[in-house]
Amino acid sequence: MRFFVLALPFAATAALTVAGCGHGDAPRTAVPAVSVRAPQVAAVQLHRHVEAIGSVQSAQEAVLSSKVTGTVLEIRKRAGDRVRQGEVVVVLDARDVAGQIAQAEGALAQARAAAVLAEANLQRFETLRTRGSASQLEADQARFQYETARGAVAQAEGAAATARSYQSYAQVEAPFSGQVVDRLCDVGELAAPGRPLLRIEASQRPRLHAALDGEKAVLAAPGTRVEVEIPSLGSAWRHGVVAEVVPAADPGTRSILVKIDLEPEPGLRSGLFARAFFAAGARSAIAIPARAVRQRGGLAGVFLAENGKAAFRLVTTAPAPGDSLEILSGLSAGERVIVDVPAGLEADTPVEVRE
Repeated sequence: MRFFVLALPFAATAALTVAGCGHGDAPRTAVPAVSVRAPQVAAVQLHRHVEAIGSVQSAQEAVLSSKVTGTVLEIRKRAGDRVRQGEVVVVLDARDVAGQIAQAEGALAQARAAAVLAEANLQRFETLRTRGSASQLEADQARFQYETARGAVAQAEGAAATARSYQSYAQVEAPFSGQVVDRLCDVGELAAPGRPLLRIEASQRPRLHAALDGEKAVLAAPGTRVEVEIPSLGSAWRHGVVAEVVPAADPGTRSILVKIDLEPEPGLRSGLFARAFFAAGARSAIAIPARAVRQRGGLAGVFLAENGKAAFRLVTTAPAPGDSLEILSGLSAGERVIVDVPAGLEADTPVEVRE
């Protein structure tokens, strides 16, 4: 009898427990599906590119120097200032030049006076020779002196013209319109022929100097359009046109220098690092909009629409033209990638694909 006395309370307790569970369950609320746009991934044709690195420079650059010796009196432009063609940018002391002009003009006056005397002597001997009072030799000597005096006049005139031209060299002018990028002298310093004073660039003509592997030089020809990336100005690609290809290879790197014309834009200046991409055929690849890729823990991934739910998958990407990224691994053609990912979307969230 003790067995049944102990078992009855246990059975009653179990029955109460089962009954309580049955009455406590409530129906779960269904999570509404999130509407997403998830087009099917398809293979596209991407152009293969050969990369060449280089730096931005100006297509026209000049280092201004003096043609005469003189003290720098005035520097009218600083680094960053704009200049116009023919504008005076540096003024030198021209007093030494004035002395040279005076000496040259004095020598010219002496030569002209000697020429006048030689011409009078020639006429006198010609007259005497016709009368028989002078020999032919004396007449020839008078003509020689006259021709020598004329030559001296011509030489003195050239020296005077050269000296006068030096006076204009005391004012250094900009050979073209552009921008001063460096000042290489100070007021009070002695300027000499060949010494740099200012460096200017034509900022409206930017050009990329890129080193292309010599074996790939066939891809570059004047007029060829190339894609250019300048990291410091953003990830957007720019269009460039090959302007010049240096025919000789660099003996150290075995590369060919390619000069590429670029469109001017704010922030584009000399010295910026850049990459040029030369088209080298096409290949089949998978590319998706860059905005569809999400970064998690330093890894790239995308959300997929699979069986009515969102799924997150890691992928490997590479740059592609425009606002796209090439998918190197992780996706296959035909899968649906959620392009505009809603805020807060997580894996296993019900989704409804809209067309």
